[in-house]
Amino acid sequence: MSQTKPLKHNEIKKIREKNYMTNYKNKMSEIRKEIESLFKKMLEAVQFLIEQKEEILMNDLKDYNMKIQWFIKELKGYQVFENGKYTYAFGERLDDPDLSIEFVDDDLTLKFLRGEIGEYTYIYYKRKFKLYYPESREEIEKQTGPIIVKHLKHLLTAHYSKGIVYHPFVLSKLPIFRKVIEKFYMPEVNEGSYIPINTSLGNFDNQTLPQKLIDYFIDKTSTIYVQTICGCRVYHDCQDHEKFIGCMYLGDDVKNLKHPPEKGRFISREEAKKHVDRAIKNGLVPTFGRFTFESTSLSVEDTGHFMSMCFCCPCCCINGKMMQNSTTELHGAVKRMEGLTVEIDPEKCIGCGTCMDVCVFVGRDIINGKAVIDQDRCLGCGRCERVCPNGAIDIKLDDPKRLDELIKRIESSVDVS
Repeated sequence: MSQTKPLKHNEIKKIREKNYMTNYKNKMSEIRKEIESLFKKMLEAVQFLIEQKEEILMNDLKDYNMKIQWFIKELKGYQVFENGKYTYAFGERLDDPDLSIEFVDDDLTLKFLRGEIGEYTYIYYKRKFKLYYPESREEIEKQTGPIIVKHLKHLLTAHYSKGIVYHPFVLSKLPIFRKVIEKFYMPEVNEGSYIPINTSLGNFDNQTLPQKLIDYFIDKTSTIYVQTICGCRVYHDCQDHEKFIGCMYLGDDVKNLKHPPEKGRFISREEAKKHVDRAIKNGLVPTFGRFTFESTSLSVEDTGHFMSMCFCCPCCCINGKMMQNSTTELHGAVKRMEGLTVEIDPEKCIGCGTCMDVCVFVGRDIINGKAVIDQDRCLGCGRCERVCPNGAIDIKLDDPKRLDELIKRIESSVDVS
């Protein structure tokens, strides 16, 4: 009777390696098949939603003109959007795309196409941007105290090949990216308003409008954190406003914010009020409320006690980029203050377009030589009134009691006490 000769160690190792490679190739083959299937469904889904006349998509595509080329390793396809019309193809390549999107990781691409990604961050260059997925967060102890470090994984790179260069928010008009936006920005729970600093609104209890409103929340909270710089103004190298007036955060959830000391610090109520006064004197317009994407980006759990308070300029403000480029699904996160009206006197308006230059919300147009206001997009920040050379724009608050209404609305979504 013959005996089986025992395998040597190196032979066993080779067999294991061979089996591993076989299993790996089989797994990758299955992943590639699923990616291909989901990629085709993504292209088809837009056509289906258009046929169903989905309201958000119809609004998003109304003035959307973009030729997009997709690359997922050896897979390719394109989408063409032309003022509400849509064409697409799988396995083909455009000769002149406006934007090319290239995915770099199979596992993450599959997660994205499945709709399992609920957050991403971006780095924006002159003619391209990269999206990253925060795969995990880690608390690290430093000499200055604990900080939260994000471990990012590269999802995709997008290149503009011609024409106008748009902000990465422009991707949110595509349904598959809108799903990520909906998870991250949670428009149904976000609530905030701009508070115009226009002197025409008058004083209330010997305080200007923004100071009175903001002081109310500052006096009510015990935790206030201020960022050292405004990331938007630093990134865009703002030439018109101070870069070192950063956002403030109020409420008990803010206690869990763990940032390097060079990025910000906890401050007193008196310091906070001086910060607000400095921002207003610099011509910055305050906006405040509950914005869950702010707490998420700072790696803080928002339990309803995290108020964001930003001081925005017309040239660099991220809210302006959002209104100009993003899905209309996000437009309701920041609302106009109750009782605030913005009107144009056609007798005084000469159609110079100065108001259009400062309107970051695309709420202005010139029709028949006169400026007009899109009341659905105007957020009442008041910048247009301040720059109009002929005093043709009038911004008013109809009743001081509107301040109480705004406070009640904001407090319905965020509690800083």
